[in-house]
Amino acid sequence: MRRLFLISICIVFLMTSAVLHAQEKRVPLGNGNFAVKLDYIAFTDSGFDKRGTEDDGLYIGLEGYAKILPNLYLGGEVGGAVNVDVFGEEISFFPLELNSKYAIEFARNFVVDFGAGVSYSYAKLQERSLFFGSGRERSDWLLGGQFFADLTYKIQWFSIGVNAKYQITEGFRNEGINLNNLESVHR
Repeated sequence: MRRLFLISICIVFLMTSAVLHAQEKRVPLGNGNFAVKLDYIAFTDSGFDKRGTEDDGLYIGLEGYAKILPNLYLGGEVGGAVNVDVFGEEISFFPLELNSKYAIEFARNFVVDFGAGVSYSYAKLQERSLFFGSGRERSDWLLGGQFFADLTYKIQWFSIGVNAKYQITEGFRNEGINLNNLESVHR
């Protein structure tokens, strides 16, 4: 599965560079693009349902991209998600991402972009109880990848937008679960 995912990412990068030559020489997001992201995150593994754990929460992130070719940007994101569940298990998730994205201005001041990348995420699972406090705690570093799409409205130096991202991670150490997640972001 990992090999297929990494091969898919390589194909996306190669196809994106081939499409670049057919596009005009505009720079839709400027020479750089930085954003603060406030987001809803939902973990998709059904293992959390069996444990009675809430599998969603708040995500806060910072992203930055630099133009490497017209319409093509390279950058990354760092963020954190904490899901506080009093009766089940608390999930803490902190991804570090390296991404490439392709941006197109499809209408005046509106930019759509899509991309993919790799991630290395720190995750911690901690059992919680209303009366007994914290219980067993486990943590792991997870290799993964993501693909995403953004819609941005530009107002001079300021922009606002929405995006959706699906992130795939390797399995959490000896737990039989993964921390694949879906984010919908407002920035």
